[in-house]
Amino acid sequence: MKIYIKYMVSLRCKKLVGTELKKLGVVMPKINQGMVEFQEELSAEQEAQFQKRILKLGFEVLDETNSKLLDRISASITDLIYKYPEMSRQEYPNYLIEKLGFDYSEITHLFSEVHGINLPQYIVIQEVERIKEMLLYEDLKVKEIAEILHYRNGAQLTYVFKKITGLTPFYYKKLKKKRLEVLNENKQE
Repeated sequence: MKIYIKYMVSLRCKKLVGTELKKLGVVMPKINQGMVEFQEELSAEQEAQFQKRILKLGFEVLDETNSKLLDRISASITDLIYKYPEMSRQEYPNYLIEKLGFDYSEITHLFSEVHGINLPQYIVIQEVERIKEMLLYEDLKVKEIAEILHYRNGAQLTYVFKKITGLTPFYYKKLKKKRLEVLNENKQE
């Protein structure tokens, strides 16, 4: 069971929500920014109490329709990055409007209320996750990855990657070599 919560955008917010769940005797769920994922279903009474308590803290539980929309937004972003790499960033808003059936401003407003970042920032973070995968598991150069993901050049990709991760793609790629060395050592033992 997943519940999306508006305005739960910081570590302190997550701790407050976790404290309220402990008071209700809920088995510790996975708490992410803007979302709580429960290991087991909440009773109707627990859910009502939870909503009442977090409302007092300034949070708001999203209704089922908007919760499903958030799931669809995330899935659509993943599709854009993994399935449609040929699509340019300028085409993303139109793709999301067509796929989701909502105005782009509605999509971005809901997303930022729940996740505490705007949709373009989220897209960049997801692209960086894809870049990490490509660096670790595919034999591609930074320039090639930049072309696939529509960056102007390798320097722009490196700038964005370092801004998000604190590491350069070159250093991150060195991690791949270290992982392989450790794996080979473990196989020999």
